[in-house]
Amino acid sequence: MLAVLALAAVAAATSTVADAQPIEKDFKYKDALRYYHSESSTLLKNSLLSAGFSVDEINEMDDTYLDFAARALTAEKERIERIRDALKEDSNNNHKAEDVTAAQTCSHNDGQCAASQASSSSSSTTTKKDRYSPDFGHFKTHDLKPGQAELMRWEDDGSIVQDYAARVGLPPTLIPTIKAYAEGMGLMDYMTNMLYDDPLDPGEAKWFSFQSPYQKEGSSSSTSDGMRNFTWNVERPDKKWKSDMHWFNTADELAHEDALRALAKGGFDQVLAAIGKEMELDSLNVDSFGFVAVTNCDRGFIHTDWEDVDGRAFNFLLGIATPEDAGPELIVEGHRKGEIYYGDNAGILVGDGTRHGTRECDHRHNRGVRISCSIYLSDVTKDNLEILAGDTTSIFPPTGDTAAEWVWRQRGRHWSKDGGRSLVNDTGRKPFNVEDNMKGCKKELCTQEDDGGRYRNECMKTCKVFIDDDEYKPGSERVEIYGY
Repeated sequence: MLAVLALAAVAAATSTVADAQPIEKDFKYKDALRYYHSESSTLLKNSLLSAGFSVDEINEMDDTYLDFAARALTAEKERIERIRDALKEDSNNNHKAEDVTAAQTCSHNDGQCAASQASSSSSSTTTKKDRYSPDFGHFKTHDLKPGQAELMRWEDDGSIVQDYAARVGLPPTLIPTIKAYAEGMGLMDYMTNMLYDDPLDPGEAKWFSFQSPYQKEGSSSSTSDGMRNFTWNVERPDKKWKSDMHWFNTADELAHEDALRALAKGGFDQVLAAIGKEMELDSLNVDSFGFVAVTNCDRGFIHTDWEDVDGRAFNFLLGIATPEDAGPELIVEGHRKGEIYYGDNAGILVGDGTRHGTRECDHRHNRGVRISCSIYLSDVTKDNLEILAGDTTSIFPPTGDTAAEWVWRQRGRHWSKDGGRSLVNDTGRKPFNVEDNMKGCKKELCTQEDDGGRYRNECMKTCKVFIDDDEYKPGSERVEIYGY
């Protein structure tokens, strides 16, 4: 019986090969069989023995059948390999190969943890959705037109995730412009190397001085004489974040104003208009600008950026750089936790009461760094002013009464439902001047790395936290003031 099954398998294999590649009429079977006889029949006999056939059953089979079977099976193997290679090539043309990256996720408030999922090995046929974890919900991620905003919805039932969580279609120029801006002033090098070569301790901060790449492009001199210097700050959040995440933010008004020019060049006005219309706002202005860099995160810290602001303050997140083998980058929480990639087509808007956090990751095996851009936006009103001015996420704007006054002077600056306001034609904030709050302020103490910016907050004029109105020229278009 086993011999009969073996012969049937040989016949089937021969038929398959014949269908795939017909044998020519002048093919010399006996010569071919003699050629394969010395090796293939012995190998096939050994395989049959390993499969459980008896010696007597194998001896019943003529070597001619065995040799022909070996040839047929070899040809069939080659045919399957050709199909496999074609499928791989087709998959590579449509999907970017990545590794599965998923791990345990815990909510800071409820302490609930999702089960871990081990990363699988890299495969050329792996798609982004292959890296999704079954322990998370997932969202609709269809392509959006530039300037198109939609509330985030669950993929399985189409229900709304949260009232102030949305995806917004990006102008094709936005991410390349922001990335080139960071590269041009040297910040990109810090973000990609600092976390490996000189990381901060949790709770630690550091200061950097940069010059605008736009300023350099417009300078007739190859030296830096007469060029404006502005300050950025990097800090590492405390240990509850369970990661090596570092925050890089503008640290004075000049740095903030320069970053706004990058957003203007990148087409961010389309994003502002989409958000304003979708959220039914009166106006919008950009409050702060920065980057988040991370190489590994053991547990996503689920949190909100804004609470009780009447749905009028947001954090807009977009991916700037991600390792080749990265998994989903962000967690957004509604009645369950969901994971999502930033992607090139859309950014993620998280607003009033929207719980979210960094998706667990580990890119250290290839010295990878995941970098996202964080842009805070607000529709300032008297009711939410105190909360907006009290935000401590970034070093700029500072907190307190001075900050509240500065935030109020920004209101409605970059978009209005009535039209006429934009980043491209930005005329700046309203008049605003500050003085030092204490005597004896010294410029060299403005960037102390161990006081959390407290000295700067007391010596805002000396430390040039804000631009003097004589230089700022409120009411004039920024492109006229800065030359770009």
